Amino acid sequence: MRRIIGLVAVLSITVAACASGPSDAVAERNEAPPTTTTTEPPPEGVIVVLIENGKFTPSNLELALEEFWLVTWENMDPPREYSIISRDKKEDGSPLFESPLLLPGDSWQFDFSTVEPDLYRYNTFIGNQRIPGLVDTRPEQ
Repeated sequence: MRRIIGLVAVLSITVAACASGPSDAVAERNEAPPTTTTTEPPPEGVIVVLIENGKFTPSNLELALEEFWLVTWENMDPPREYSIISRDKKEDGSPLFESPLLLPGDSWQFDFSTVEPDLYRYNTFIGNQRIPGLVDTRPEQ
């Protein structure tokens, strides 16, 4: 008898959990969930680098400039904020490229067709820890 009561209780809880939906407040807001996935490819010529769990994915890019020339960095790492900073310098000593502060969900892109084909290193920081990345735009060797 106890087994039957236990089984009925477990089935009742399972049915209630499976039948539940979003709360009324969530349904009224009619917003997409904060984390979603998409199967839409990026626009032509764009490579997307995700910042997740304190790392770049992918961290090393080889760009064939005839096919891809824009790199977009997307911060998908709440609650951290990042700034992408080139380790290469302009003639005046400033970074070749530097993003504004990227809050979670923000993105920023750089057009590598505006610079000579080369090996470009960049980084961001989590506290004092440097997170490296690399973009290689040199023709295949």
